[in-house]
Formats: sequence, C-alpha cells, structure tokens
Amino acid sequence: MTTTTKRSHIHYKLAKSVLSGASLLAVIISTLFFVSEFKRSADKTVVMLNQLLDTVESTAAIAAYTGNHQIGDDVLKGLLRNDIVHQARLENGRQLDLKAVRNTEVPNQDEIVRTLHSPFADNEVVGRLMVVPEARFTLEEARHSTLVGVINSITLIAVTALMVLALVRSYLSRPLLRVSDRLHAIMAGEQKRLDNLSRHQDDELGQLVEDINRLLDNLKEKFLAEHELRQEIQLMERKLRNIFDTTSAGIFQLDCEGNLITANPPLRRVLRLPPSAPVELVGGKFLHAAFSDSERVQELMRQAEQHDQPVSGDLMLKNPQDAPNAWVHCLLSKQTDTDGQARFEGVVYDITERHAAERRTRHEADHDSLTGLVRRHVAQRFLDQHLNATPAEENEAQVVLLLDLDGFKDVNDRHGHKAGDQVLVETAKRLKACVRVGDVVARLGGDEFLIILVNCIPADHAWPIARELVTSVRRPIQINPELAVNIGVSIGIAVSEASGLTTEDLLRTADRAMYAVKHQGKNGFGIVRPDGTVDVHTVPQID
Repeated sequence: MTTTTKRSHIHYKLAKSVLSGASLLAVIISTLFFVSEFKRSADKTVVMLNQLLDTVESTAAIAAYTGNHQIGDDVLKGLLRNDIVHQARLENGRQLDLKAVRNTEVPNQDEIVRTLHSPFADNEVVGRLMVVPEARFTLEEARHSTLVGVINSITLIAVTALMVLALVRSYLSRPLLRVSDRLHAIMAGEQKRLDNLSRHQDDELGQLVEDINRLLDNLKEKFLAEHELRQEIQLMERKLRNIFDTTSAGIFQLDCEGNLITANPPLRRVLRLPPSAPVELVGGKFLHAAFSDSERVQELMRQAEQHDQPVSGDLMLKNPQDAPNAWVHCLLSKQTDTDGQARFEGVVYDITERHAAERRTRHEADHDSLTGLVRRHVAQRFLDQHLNATPAEENEAQVVLLLDLDGFKDVNDRHGHKAGDQVLVETAKRLKACVRVGDVVARLGGDEFLIILVNCIPADHAWPIARELVTSVRRPIQINPELAVNIGVSIGIAVSEASGLTTEDLLRTADRAMYAVKHQGKNGFGIVRPDGTVDVHTVPQID
C-alpha cells in the first residue's frame, strides 16, 4: 500500500521566507527611522523654540527690568499658546518669579534658557526666560514621519518581494514542480523520460533535466542487469536447492559438539534412518544415533579443525535393521559462519556395495576360491605375527603341520578334474573339522595344505591331532552315487619351541619331515627331533 504524503511547494516556502525576512526588515527599518525622526523632530523643536524666544525676548526683558507681573504673565501665556511649549518661567532674581505650565504629563525635558539684558544697556543682565519643550509634539511629529516612511518602505519591500516570488515561481518553482511530478510518476526501469523545458534548455534547469534523463538511462541499464542477475541467481538457487534435495549424497551441518544443525532430505536414505529422523535429530546427538563408531567421526572433526582442510574416512552405520554392515564415505570440512562460530559441513554417500566388493576382493585374494581356505601368504603373515609377538608363557608353542595328499594325482587323472576338485573341497572340510576355531588351515596350492596350531600347550598335543587328520582324510570320499574314492595324506610337523625360529625355518623343517613320511610308506606324520632325525609315525588303516 502506497502512502501519499502532502507536499509543500518550494514557492510557498520561498514566499514564507521572503515575507518573514521582509517583515523583520520592516521592523528594523521602522525602528531606525523612528529614532532618526524623533531626534530630527527634537532638533526642529529646539530651533522653533529659539525662534519663539527671539520674538518675546524684548518684552520679557522689559517685564524683568521693571518687575511687572502683568507683562510677565502675558509673555508666559503667549508662549504656552504654542504647541511646542510645555512650561515657561520668567525671573529677575529679585521680586519677579513667574511660571506657567501646560496641563499635560510629559517626560522630563531639558529646558532652554534665554538670558535677558537691559533694554538700555546690553551688558546688564536683568533676568532669565526658561522654556521646557512639549515632548508630545516631538513624539507625534516623529510618529507621523515614521509612519509615512514605514508605509513607503513596506510598500517598496512588498512590491519587490512579490515580483521576486513571481519570477521565482515562473522561472524556478513551476519548472521544478513539473520535473518533480514527472519524475515521481516514472517507475524504475520504465521507458518514460522527462520532457525538455522549453524556456530552460540553455540554463541549469535544462542541464538538470538532461542529467536526470541520463541518470534514468543508467538506472534502467543497471535495473535490467540486476534483474537478469537476480533471475540467474534464482535459477542457480533452484538448481542448487534441487541438487541439495535430490542428490544421492547426504549433506549435513554440525556444531562443535557434534549436534545436528541442518540436513538435506537424502541424508535419511543414505544413513538408513527413519523418515522423520533428520528433523527429530536437529539439536541432538546425531553422531551417536547415526554411526557405529561416533569417536571416529569426532576424530575426523578434530583433524579438520587442526589442519583446516577437508578430511575423509569410511564409517560404518549403526546397525540398521534393513542393511546390516552398511557403510558410508564421509567428507568433513570446517567452516566459520558470519558470527565467527565454527561449523562442520559433512557429505556422506553410500559405499556399502563398494565396501562389500572390496571385502569380496580381499576375501578372494586371501582365500582359495575352491576350498575357501586361506592362501599361503595369509597363513605366513599370521605365523609371522605370532612368532614376532611378545614371548608367550612357558610351554606355549606354535605348531606347523605341512600336509600333502597321497593318491590325489591318480584320482584326478582317472576321474577328471571335477572329481579332483570334489576331493579337495571335502578334504578341506575334514581338515577344518579336526582343529580348533582359532587355528589356521590354508591351501598352499595343488594338493598341499598347511595347518597352524596356535599356542599349542603342550606341543605333544599336536600328535593326536595329526593322527586324527590322517584318519579323517583316509575315509572314502563319495564323488557320486556310483563312485567313491580313497586318498591318504603325509604330514610333516615343526614346533617353534626354540626361540629365534622364523616362518621359513618352520616350513623347511615341516617339509623335511613330510618327505620323510612319504619315503617310509605315506599315510602318517613325522616330527624332526632335536638331534636332526625324523620320527615317523604311520597310521594304520581302520576298516
């Protein structure tokens, strides 16, 4: 809603100012004129009184000389008949002292004194004639002269002011009013412009109109540019908002305590949260609700703040029911808002499938694809870790069993690789069934296997396990309903009771014992004694 404000035109303001100034000037001129006229009237009165005294001086001198009261009274009454005389007094210093006063109240005035001389001798003083001027006469004279002067002055000032106002209104106020009304009616960005002032094309008003039109042109260009920029910004904001709301990544902002400030809608889907979770978690402990290891996220926040650059890491979600072992990759960076408060902006996207693929790849790299047993390098790394660990309690030992199947090549050649693969798979199952959960069973390649008995106490406990392994492997293996095959196994055993032994030392020792078993009839196990001999134990066939 537009509020209309009552305008005060400039010529009205100018008229008020001119009239106020003219009135003040008239007051000042009237005062000065009155003072001047009053002084002039007073001087004029003095002159008239002196002329009047000149007229009666000889008669007053006779009255003073003779002391005649009648002549003196006539002189004084004759003086009071003049309007300019307020008081007259005649004295001779002896018996004559006459006084006549007008019945009016006037301010004290300086009296005019005329010394009277003898009619017969000029150098003889016979008395004095004193006259006090009538102040009202002087005042009235001054007022009359002042009034005439003031009227003339005010008339001149008023006529001059009206002429100035008329000229100002004609040449300044009205053109400015037209320019102001026209400019007020022009909206930003419109094509309308101010009309040229016909009588002011070559003066300041004409220049003002040109400058305003030029300014309007510049404003229009800037308005259009700003409008286009605003549209671009709005379009960009819509795109960014669309990206923010529909991106496959979850975006969130945390305070320094790890509380959620804001988040985009996809965050719920990425973190496998309930539909209303992001809204409910705002201002709450977001990290504990979303991630399995909240300390890991807090560590990323500390790193981002310390290094002042983005950090990233893989995080496991907090066991969502619909996707156990779900993972996200989190990119976290520190930001500072306009109030100087530190904030952490995070972007997470689902890497569950990638993490599973990497896990499968690692599993395939570490495990035999046929039997599912770990490969040689995994078993060797495991044995290295136990041999290089802090020395265990007394009598603890790592026992290595190196196994090679007997008769496997014949099965593979006679019944095909498929049957051989079945034999290897079944053998792996039987080997795992004979050892503890914490022990390691590995396939080294072909028909060769490795078993590591961890912390075997005492080491002699490995002997019955070896005997059980031989017995289990020698049981018939059913290839199909019509075909069952039999194989055997030769086992070489090495024990890490002596300090300083390496994985290579144990494998070489076990390999030597295994070949000793093969040379002495197979289907048994052998142990290398401290004196270097191999003690071979053959396991008899059980029907």
